[in-house]
Amino acid sequence: MTSSVAVSSFRPKTVVIGAGVIGLGIAWRLARAGCQVGVYDRAEAGRGASWAAAGMLAAAVETEPGEEALLGLNLESQRMWPDFARELEASSGISVGYRTEGTIVVALTRDDSEQLRFTYDFQKGLGLDLEWLSGVEARRREPHLRPGIPGAVFSPRDHQVDNRQLTQALAKAACKAGAVIHENTAAREVEITNGRVTAVATDDRR
Repeated sequence: MTSSVAVSSFRPKTVVIGAGVIGLGIAWRLARAGCQVGVYDRAEAGRGASWAAAGMLAAAVETEPGEEALLGLNLESQRMWPDFARELEASSGISVGYRTEGTIVVALTRDDSEQLRFTYDFQKGLGLDLEWLSGVEARRREPHLRPGIPGAVFSPRDHQVDNRQLTQALAKAACKAGAVIHENTAAREVEITNGRVTAVATDDRR
């Protein structure tokens, strides 16, 4: 998705490299605030890691030892998601498929169960809202799980979004706000003068 603004006449004051969820989200916010924004991606907008992701918003159940310093930021970001999703859908006219039924992490083997229990105990020690499920309890919540699983963890506050619809919504909202997306245009060089970026060289221009 490329904005209809003529590329030959467009020299943005702000350049975003990469048109995935993060790049498009930044472009949308900046353009809406009045900045002149160009987004450059070496492929199609939103068709990289953001397209291949699972859309999990798992600030709690994916917390690992060593990530304690990030937990506050992750939880606050998660708290902002409902309002963010509504705002983006209103701006783009595209549903992002935001779902709030929680997340289940399943142990498929006894070894998996031991590792999952270790991580669960660590996460509970951080005060996270999680529930340990037996295999029977897990299948009661999710009947499509196979018989015989040893256990699972349920996280009621971890939610999900349709990542592909999300990238499409962000691209549309960014363009509607005035950003210009340049697909199949790689950024080749970033020029820095006195500690500030002064130019970005792409496949077809500087």
